Amino acid sequence: MSEEENAPASKKDGDIPVTSSADLCKITVEMAGLCRHRLDIVSRSLEPMVYDSQGFLDAVKKLMVTNRGRVRIIVLDPSTLISRSGHRSIELALRLSSYMEIRRPGEHHAGFNEAMLIADRLMVVHRKYSDRYEGMANFHAPRLAYSLTENFEVIWQNAETIADFRRLML
Repeated sequence: MSEEENAPASKKDGDIPVTSSADLCKITVEMAGLCRHRLDIVSRSLEPMVYDSQGFLDAVKKLMVTNRGRVRIIVLDPSTLISRSGHRSIELALRLSSYMEIRRPGEHHAGFNEAMLIADRLMVVHRKYSDRYEGMANFHAPRLAYSLTENFEVIWQNAETIADFRRLML
């Protein structure tokens, strides 16, 4: 393997193709690790290979605890997460609910099928179809990040909390 292939994705210029679950996991973990303020995610069902990986969880914990950053997640199809227990991102959201929130799209966005990760309104991973791994990533795309953030905000404002992902503390 050449040095360029081993280099962190963040050192590459421009759009980086995402062609597999391994690519998606590597880039997502790296991007989450570089995030300092806010991480916005839209995912079909919080793919365990990516969002339940130890690298991702460590990066998100660091973001929330060290930097007091916020994580907002929209899950397009939460039914698979509700029926399956043990997803560590869900557990983390339950423990640190002041910093991490998970919602489902509202009625107006029920047909939305894209997946995205926007870190600090600068870095993006975008997949046109949330049920496929193919997409693109960019570690310095402020214009695209702005556009995706605008779209995320509209969906977020109309999104619903997921009662199964709330814990009653007495």
